Amino acid sequence: MFQFTQQEIEKLRKRAAVTPEVLDELEKLTSDILNEPVLVPKTGIANWYMYYFCPDCSVPLSFNRYNRYSHSCPHCNKVFHGEPYDSAWWRIVNENNYAGAYRLGLLYLLTQKRDYADKGIAILSAYADYYRGYEVHGNIPYNGPGKLGAQTLDDANFIRNMAMAYDLLEPAMKVNEKQHIKEDLFLPAAEFLMPKRLKQQHNHELIISAAIGMIGLILGREDMLQFAVYEECGLLYQLEHGVKDSGLWFEGTFGYHFYALEGFFQYERFAVHTKHSHINHPLYSKMLKAAASYAQPDFDFPLLNDTYRGHGTLKDKAVLYEFAYRETGDSQLLQILNRIYEEKERGGIEVFFWGAENLPETLPLKLRSIHPEAGNSGLTVIRGDHERYLLFKQDEFGGEHDHYDRLAISYLAYGRKIAADHGTTGYGAELHYGYYKNSGTHNTVTIGESNQPPAAAKLTRYEEIDGIIYAEASVDWKQEYKMPPIFTIPDWDQQIYEGVSMTRKIAWTDRYFAECFIVEGVSNQSIDWGLHINGEFVGCDREVKELCGALSQKKPLKYVNDVIYIEGSGLEEPLIVCSRFRVEEVNVKLYSYMPDGTIYIGNAPDNPSVKQVSQIVERRYGERAVFLHVMEVCTGKSVISDVEMEVTQDNAVIWIREGEKVREVIFSLK
Repeated sequence: MFQFTQQEIEKLRKRAAVTPEVLDELEKLTSDILNEPVLVPKTGIANWYMYYFCPDCSVPLSFNRYNRYSHSCPHCNKVFHGEPYDSAWWRIVNENNYAGAYRLGLLYLLTQKRDYADKGIAILSAYADYYRGYEVHGNIPYNGPGKLGAQTLDDANFIRNMAMAYDLLEPAMKVNEKQHIKEDLFLPAAEFLMPKRLKQQHNHELIISAAIGMIGLILGREDMLQFAVYEECGLLYQLEHGVKDSGLWFEGTFGYHFYALEGFFQYERFAVHTKHSHINHPLYSKMLKAAASYAQPDFDFPLLNDTYRGHGTLKDKAVLYEFAYRETGDSQLLQILNRIYEEKERGGIEVFFWGAENLPETLPLKLRSIHPEAGNSGLTVIRGDHERYLLFKQDEFGGEHDHYDRLAISYLAYGRKIAADHGTTGYGAELHYGYYKNSGTHNTVTIGESNQPPAAAKLTRYEEIDGIIYAEASVDWKQEYKMPPIFTIPDWDQQIYEGVSMTRKIAWTDRYFAECFIVEGVSNQSIDWGLHINGEFVGCDREVKELCGALSQKKPLKYVNDVIYIEGSGLEEPLIVCSRFRVEEVNVKLYSYMPDGTIYIGNAPDNPSVKQVSQIVERRYGERAVFLHVMEVCTGKSVISDVEMEVTQDNAVIWIREGEKVREVIFSLK
């Protein structure tokens, strides 16, 4: 057995005798699998899981093992039939089977009961009966095809979990069963996966490599291990090239940061007692520590890029920290773990098997503001009182999971998402490409209603003067950008952004913050400064008019409806517009500088799309635009009584009156 030594097995069995809740939970999770006939597709019919989403509500459909032809939405209760839902249903069956076989293996490890082993072996054997005959299929964006599933990634996920199940159940197998599973499941799976691994930097290639490496260990194939772990695009390559200086995974999403870590660690948990383990590689600890440093006050993560709800909380990643701490004894990982367990009770199946025996007490973990060095790309987080949290995105293009939103911000306060990133929904849902995955749904600037092309934004300033934190960053499409080694389907208009540069300057005072967003080099296109507030619009101090229909005919603004607007054309002097919003019990005031153009305010999809947010779009035209704002968020009395703004040739100046005091904030425009 690869995963556990005999000494570890004996310890686990003794612990199980005094913690029966682990057995109870495993039995509960495997009851359907254990008590029902083995359900395995005889042909390669399984489709993409991301199709198993309601097209109206953008939420997963309810899976029913006993009804493969009806698929209901838990929100709107609409029932869907036919394709792609019926074949996506089989994808969930496959996942339940490999998870069930693995859990049955854990039960057998602890109890030595034949019922658990027999059913787990039956599942493995059934797939061995059919896998060679599964037809190659699938036409999923960014993905190679699969046999068991519709993408190569599905086969890799399936086979690595089956490898872990086999390792646990192998002592209970007959010789012919071992031979059948090795020769008719693992070997053809490896032969299918190896030529499908692409020469790119990507979480897919990582998962494919992990699966091949685990098969290599089971089959005793050093050639497979060399290919999976040590060659270009293998595990070590992905680790050493995919982790940025910040410690974050290059795809720019916390969801995929942890998906990558989970892929690495599933292999490491399997190989930990072999010479092919690299669990002590310093980049693993760096990834774990970096992620924690960006956590929001609630220990969730911003839903940057292709992160969707449910995949964005540190509390659910405890086992990664447990395993790494168990193997390395790193004191900072221990500190993070103790902070996690202030939010939740320690326990669960994975912690039981892979966690440390005990966690000593540590000093409290204090989350601090963080930023890259000036001149570098990354993420800046500014923290303040009342759970204020501002994330400023001056990172590089992250490949297929990017949302084209350089210089975007995400803001929280008082335990509420005030102007927080949406993330996305299932990739097969209409709103993924139509709405969420676009520059115009993020808190940044969009040119010509088209997505920003790949680029590298850089922090140019971060300093504190007289109680104000100044954070400034720029992105310039005049500069040549070297794409990361990742396959990407272009969804942007390079020509529209040709010659454009943007600079965002933030002045943070905790109770409120001011900003100056400078856009230059635009040619005959609209310039849209966008912001969404995760609440409702409650009023404005200027005359508003109603717009008939949606804000645009193009994605993503075609989803913005119930629009009112403030017209700024023909003004004798610039207006200062104060718009008010409410996020539950929290009041939000946004002061906008309006020398011309139009301010639009409407309702747009939240995530999930059964809810709505307020969408603000400030539209200007011209070669250059300067947007000025002050945002105040409070639950009681406002500290700001008045705001004045002025733009000169050299500077943008904001005067903020707080009672008898006037604070002057100056942004250089040079």
